[in-house]
Amino acid sequence: MTASFITLVIQQPSDPRARQLMHNQLTHVISLYGGSVSGMSLEDEMTLCERLQERLPDHEVEQAREEVAALHAEPPRRARKQGHGTLKA
Repeated sequence: MTASFITLVIQQPSDPRARQLMHNQLTHVISLYGGSVSGMSLEDEMTLCERLQERLPDHEVEQAREEVAALHAEPPRRARKQGHGTLKA
């Protein structure tokens, strides 16, 4: 697998405590192997994307895929160092 992202849709248990435990364990395992959660939704975003893909023209879907690929191809931006200059009037 060459992509640096994975998308899963997990149907959560109905018990709130079980949901929390599952979330804690998933987060733990992800960080244990050097990953991080970069986004989360409480909706079935994959099905939403599939429905949008069915409704949009093929060229718009392909353009969106290219835009997403370009976003992830950019090197991470480094924070600029702020100097401790002085302001003079």
